[in-house]
Amino acid sequence: MKRPAIPVIRQRLSNGLILLISSNSKIPLVHLNVVVRCGAANNPRPRPGLAALVARMLDEGTSRYSYQEIAEIIENLGGSLTTFSNRELSGVSISVLSKDLPQGIDLAHAVITDPIFPAARLSLERDKVLNQIRSTKDNPQVVASNELNRIIYQNHPVGEPVLGEGEAVRKITAEELTEFHHQTFAPQSTIIAVVGDVQPEQCSSELSEKFSAWRNDTYREPGVSPLEGLQESVVREITMPKEQINIYLGHLGITRTDPDYYLLQVLDVILGGGPGFTSRIPAKLRDQQGLAYTTYSDLTGTAGLYPGRFAAFISTSPNNRERALTGLIGEIRNLLEKGITEAELVNAQSYLTGSFVFDFQSNGHVARFLLSAEIFDLGFDYIDKYPRFIEAATKAEVEEVARKHIDLENFATVIVGPE
Repeated sequence: MKRPAIPVIRQRLSNGLILLISSNSKIPLVHLNVVVRCGAANNPRPRPGLAALVARMLDEGTSRYSYQEIAEIIENLGGSLTTFSNRELSGVSISVLSKDLPQGIDLAHAVITDPIFPAARLSLERDKVLNQIRSTKDNPQVVASNELNRIIYQNHPVGEPVLGEGEAVRKITAEELTEFHHQTFAPQSTIIAVVGDVQPEQCSSELSEKFSAWRNDTYREPGVSPLEGLQESVVREITMPKEQINIYLGHLGITRTDPDYYLLQVLDVILGGGPGFTSRIPAKLRDQQGLAYTTYSDLTGTAGLYPGRFAAFISTSPNNRERALTGLIGEIRNLLEKGITEAELVNAQSYLTGSFVFDFQSNGHVARFLLSAEIFDLGFDYIDKYPRFIEAATKAEVEEVARKHIDLENFATVIVGPE
């Protein structure tokens, strides 16, 4: 069944900034996302966490507005403003009533183009980040996942935790935040998506008037550094006084634009990323053998501008350590050697095509879809094409890409738990 297309106007301003505007007048609300192609992958090696701290400081003061004024404006509008940063992207999300969109645009422009990183606010925000980092150090699953990333990405910045590490974050200065912002935040690296109760032409005019004058001559497009997969198996054990053993195994994955992406999505559902008891790894190791509360695998979920990772995880009691690790590898090997069934293929396809619609239930979801379609060149008719991509998958094709993209010879194993 063909799904209704999402109407969208795409416009590139003279300074390179891209506007994506989609009208939805069901309720008088507007969601505005300003996204900059900058994240943990762009951090200089001595400063993991720099991009995340820049993003957290965007609404802590600008040349025109103090942090109190920003908070008061949003509160008086009955709206919301959040900043964000991840592995590859940073920015701000604003939700307001449609009548207040001009003020929302004004705030978005101020925090994205003109933050001043006041020292007092930096001190407070840095302390919050350090507290978050300390809390993750006590979470064995997070510790194991971070260590797996470091091995897989071989100390490239893209493999470091988004929040960074305590010692590096403590050393970050306001001057470094300012310099990083000047180097990475620019109109030619920015996309604005507006979804909601708007008149597209008027919204485009308001955005153009506010953002067209933005210039950043110091910006240099960073590019995407090549990454190499592991050439051997690596085992890393970390001792923590916990009751459970947490085991990750994995290796370098794919980018979002890999032509095998959709076939591998089907594979993910069959092997370890599907719902309930339908996926092999949770069905066998959790439901049938009772080895774990949590176990899964995933290859496509982290795919982006940079390659993501293939990762399989299980948390179990220390007594079941070897059995769980052997079982995890065994289920993966069994699929690679013996393939999948037609029933598994059909069930995975039905799940993926049936759940895809739920990505478009709010203005925020639609905005994120438009941004993904732009960043990864999916086309704005992707909502109609996606089910066809999934339904076209064959049993032989899924088995072929599984053997192509999963390597049980050169992979990392990280085990975190009691000695």
